[in-house]
Amino acid sequence: MSDTWSTSWAASTSGAAGLFAGPQATIRQSMRLSIGGDALRLRFANPHGYAPMVLDAVTVGRRAAGAGVEGADAVEGAAASVLVRGRRRIVVQPGECVVSDAVAVVVRDLDTVVVSVFVSAAVEMSGHGEANRHTWSTLVGTGDHTAEVAGEVFRPFGTRWLWVDAIEVRGADAGGTLVAIGDSITDGAGSDFGSDTRWTDVLAERFAALSVGDPRRRAVANAGIGGNTLAGVGDRATGVNVIARLERDALSLAGVSDVLVFSGSNDLHVGGATEDLVTAYVEVRERIHARGLRALIATMVPRVGGYLWTDECEAERLSANRWIRAQSGFDAVLDFDAALEDPAHRGTVRPEWNADGTHPNSEGYRALAASIDLEVFRDARPS
Repeated sequence: MSDTWSTSWAASTSGAAGLFAGPQATIRQSMRLSIGGDALRLRFANPHGYAPMVLDAVTVGRRAAGAGVEGADAVEGAAASVLVRGRRRIVVQPGECVVSDAVAVVVRDLDTVVVSVFVSAAVEMSGHGEANRHTWSTLVGTGDHTAEVAGEVFRPFGTRWLWVDAIEVRGADAGGTLVAIGDSITDGAGSDFGSDTRWTDVLAERFAALSVGDPRRRAVANAGIGGNTLAGVGDRATGVNVIARLERDALSLAGVSDVLVFSGSNDLHVGGATEDLVTAYVEVRERIHARGLRALIATMVPRVGGYLWTDECEAERLSANRWIRAQSGFDAVLDFDAALEDPAHRGTVRPEWNADGTHPNSEGYRALAASIDLEVFRDARPS
């Protein structure tokens, strides 16, 4: 394997919602990687905090087979300490991201890793608002359990991913990392809980099934946030918009080769128009290309019948999708609208794939991932 680092998992930080973890508690969470490697690095993010984020001890290990069915995930073998510049105590200043030293944990494609964090003082729960799986914690005051292999000491603590916003692997057999930046449909709203059936998860499975050395193979990083906008106003639940977070959540990630922009319908939902989206799409595309990366774009999926979706919103969606399909500046267009639309009821998702009128269900996400032509990824160079 090479010494190249690739982002194998990501979850963009939206905010903390005024919640705290600890003191004297250990939080355990799990993340499914897209592609394997011979070592790991964790990135810790404090983009919206007003005080230093202090994590007193962090460990990581592969999830044990069969773990997590009725309780917190167990670690296979022993958990490895995660250090930053050789120190166990990790301090992340407001607005910063910190990448750990390399951790000698070998992982395979689609492995799940278990990350345990001990906080001696109460720490703001900065992280990703909806992991679609349980986060676990020991009781407050019980101390450092980061070296714990089994999960019996942990209790359900919520469904947020905390403090870690990316995991990198070394020596991945991939032509780079595809970052998908968008809103709740990239975040996986509507998919079955704990099932890893976001469209990005299913796409990662398709990449992993390709032969070793296939130039189309990619790691996948999910930069979706529920309620997020392309250029509209954000908050501590939905995060700052794509333009504001593009550098942190996409361009700065290790090993990025392709960035897919799948965003815009929430802008329309709050009163935006096609011309606003076009201006933002062009800015994002130019920033991606300026870094020597490929810029991809996806059409907005049907939302008729969804939450507060009006005729005016639908007219703007159709107009924006026409522009997306007709423009030639992006390196590829993925027609997610056509992949999900019910031909018998234009503007709606096929009923068997529809979770709530706004989001697909797990089968819909599988259909979305299946619609992507992997030949798009044969060449990692921008056109």
